[in-house]
Amino acid sequence: MSRDDRLRRGIVALCSVQLLVALEFSIANVALPDISQDFHVGAQSLQWVLSGYALAYGAVLLCGGRFADAYGPRRLLLCGLAAFTVASMTAAATPTFGLLVALRVAQGAAAAFATPAALALITSLTSGHRRLVALSWWGAGGSLGFALGAALGGVITDVAGWRAVFWTCAVLSAASALMALWWVPEHRPRVSARPDAMGAVLLAACAAAGIMALSLVPAALSRPGTLAACLLLSASSAIALRMRQKSQEMPVLPRGFLTRRPILHANIAGAWAAAAGGSMVYFVTTFMQTVLGWPELTAGLMLLPDAAAAAFGARTARPLYGRLGTVRSCCVGLAGIAAGMVVLTGTPMGGVPAVVCILVGTCLTGYGLVLVAVITAVAAAARLDPDEHGVSGGLLVTTQQLGVAGGLALLLVVGEFTTGAPLSKTGIRACLLAGGALAVAGCAVVAAMGRSTAKQHPQDSPAR
Repeated sequence: MSRDDRLRRGIVALCSVQLLVALEFSIANVALPDISQDFHVGAQSLQWVLSGYALAYGAVLLCGGRFADAYGPRRLLLCGLAAFTVASMTAAATPTFGLLVALRVAQGAAAAFATPAALALITSLTSGHRRLVALSWWGAGGSLGFALGAALGGVITDVAGWRAVFWTCAVLSAASALMALWWVPEHRPRVSARPDAMGAVLLAACAAAGIMALSLVPAALSRPGTLAACLLLSASSAIALRMRQKSQEMPVLPRGFLTRRPILHANIAGAWAAAAGGSMVYFVTTFMQTVLGWPELTAGLMLLPDAAAAAFGARTARPLYGRLGTVRSCCVGLAGIAAGMVVLTGTPMGGVPAVVCILVGTCLTGYGLVLVAVITAVAAAARLDPDEHGVSGGLLVTTQQLGVAGGLALLLVVGEFTTGAPLSKTGIRACLLAGGALAVAGCAVVAAMGRSTAKQHPQDSPAR
């Protein structure tokens, strides 16, 4: 096997990690009713099957990236996939609901170690045209995994029960680990220092409390004490982390890392796009199932064209980036998100027009989201030191996760304020329209950042 063939297969193996992590986000959704019936738990407890995974994933991502830089991304990737496989197998055979939630947290933490390690390998093993192509595949893998999870979850649950969902994830994780073991070359760390373990704990606590606080914003009036406690924990952890960073040889976040304009602007653009359109699937799925009365499998299948549009967005990222540069390409993606969210606000009550509006709206939004994700990943990796690819990938995915959580909270607040029922027919439309407006504002912000960089630091200008 030639070096190029091995590299291509290695990129496929790394992109399968992104597909797996995204699939795990959505595949468990469809199994929730069966899990509730099996363990006799209510909706309040049941939501932790999803929240436990998402919370652990968002909290540990940046730590996973820094550990990848310190111990080697390939080693951390294999360890993360092995832990994910074991957690999935154990979840499939768990006898109690509490253990299932704990294992979902373990799945999220394992995925948080594997994801930035895989992204670090892509950006460090490739450059130029190859890096852009590989990151395009990476973005397409995430969208395909999310759509496949929504569609396959219903089929697997109907045929073999909810436990088969976790067995499926275990098999896919083991397959990704084997492909990485065979095809991804060894990549040894170039630093002798070890990351700050206590700093990693403080960072995880800060991120977890921050994500939890964002999720509680729509219910701030009914749970003000919990919201205040989360905000206090997040702020105090951030202050303690900042003080600790000054004395560490290898801090969790490299000193001055966020002040670099390409990295800062890429993370802002990625988080803004995620805030504007990242919750689209949540609102559209709710609309299809509760307002239109479509079954779960039909709702899942309706999202498959979104994956195809996202793959197209990943495919067109390279020519757009080459012709337009970072700023204008991101604006194209944000415009696609805005157009898609506005189209979805016109979704009627039923019939063929509903299908058309949903297909067009989800495809436009999916296209824009992946286009921005690929472009920002390229921009963030443009000028990194050899020991910074892991932390850069972890930071980029973390800010996107925060964007999704913050965007969902903001849109739900808008729906509550304007209609009093954010998940009703009119409430969902108000939320989607607010997402479109947020994407339009994002175009202006990204353009302003590009002009500022071009004036003050021409050598860092992302625009062409």
